[in-house]
Amino acid sequence: MRHAIALVLGLILGLYAPDAFAQQAESDVTAFRRLRAEGLAAAQVDDLTTAAALLAEADGLIPNHPGLMILRARLAVAMGDPWEALVHYGRYADAGLILNLSRDEAFADLSARPDHAEAVSQIINQIETNRTPVGSEAISTLFQIEGASIVESVIRDEAHDRWLVSQIAGRTIVALAPDGTISPFLRPHPEVSGVLGMALDAKRGILWATTTPLPPAIYGEEHNPRFAATLLEIDAGTGEVMWVYDPPLNGNDRAFGDLVLAPDGSVFVADSNSGDIFRLDSPRSELTLFVSGVFGSPQGIVVIGDRLIVADYSSGLWQVPLTGGSPARIPAPSHASLIGIDGLMTDGDSLYAIQNGVAPQRVLRLTLSADGRAIDTVTVLAANLPELDEPTTGLVLNGELVFVSRSQWSDFGPDGALVAPDPAPARIARLQLDHGDD
Repeated sequence: MRHAIALVLGLILGLYAPDAFAQQAESDVTAFRRLRAEGLAAAQVDDLTTAAALLAEADGLIPNHPGLMILRARLAVAMGDPWEALVHYGRYADAGLILNLSRDEAFADLSARPDHAEAVSQIINQIETNRTPVGSEAISTLFQIEGASIVESVIRDEAHDRWLVSQIAGRTIVALAPDGTISPFLRPHPEVSGVLGMALDAKRGILWATTTPLPPAIYGEEHNPRFAATLLEIDAGTGEVMWVYDPPLNGNDRAFGDLVLAPDGSVFVADSNSGDIFRLDSPRSELTLFVSGVFGSPQGIVVIGDRLIVADYSSGLWQVPLTGGSPARIPAPSHASLIGIDGLMTDGDSLYAIQNGVAPQRVLRLTLSADGRAIDTVTVLAANLPELDEPTTGLVLNGELVFVSRSQWSDFGPDGALVAPDPAPARIARLQLDHGDD
């Protein structure tokens, strides 16, 4: 599910805007937010030494958070430590990101100093390089969907030779024939609001889907008591809702988004609002809490071997044993920034991530180590392309990544109202995965 990540882009010590996610325990994410807030509070009363120490501690909890790197750089300038500032601006550039530094007063201050000219030039050149389009020859449009619907997910239904596409503002799931013809799939049901994640259990003939009453889905019907976060069990042949699974505890505060079907037939569901992950062991059982108090906003989730891999929008990638246990951060290269990952897919060997919470929005290949426990390399497969407009999630199929490349999230306001009177179509794209990017 798409969330807007609040990068720290203020001009005076990096004015702080809170991240659009929530968590309920002193995990790395909550500790990060606390330390950052305390650091900013210290900076506002000119206790810059304390502020620097607190922000450095936060930096150690969540590697290469874009906003924090810029914030530390600006603070270093305010403290009269230009070389420290250049280190953090350089980290930001090395992460492949593209903040417009011409609008950054702290960086402009550095640029005016002749003794820093070479380092400043290197950072500017790297950021300009980061703006280079990547993947234009490998990406193409597979389908376009007219109208204002916000397309969130796409899956392949081989048994019926069709694609299934979930819609948030449309509050439904539609079927796409190979020629792009659209037909209804999900039968009307009073409890269905915005439809987000989907997973097909072909053996059981079940399509699992999540619904959440996000603002674009319930605009004008905000007080409808039937709408809540749910997991749907849908007949994969007829589109009829067979069962509705409500979350335990505070169901009205939940926001079910991505989900994944495990090899044993169990289903894992991410709650992007509370940070919890739920598990359904089998059809007609009950949703149970699987992980709580760790993540800020879990988005894409996949299964590799005996582990659940979780993309936390606020802190990067984690792994959790399918049998339960403590989540562990997945080590990644020192320059990698894996904040803002929405969609997460796998072909069993590598991970493919759709990162819409940073600039530029991009598609990444994450090559795993031999034991599958760490990320060895991060390769940008697509970035700085007009085809990428709030991309969300997809699947790997026959050597291609098929994904929602234009979701239409940018056409709706925070209250759910349509802000673009005639939005461009939603787009499902295909990206060749064997085109020699490595």
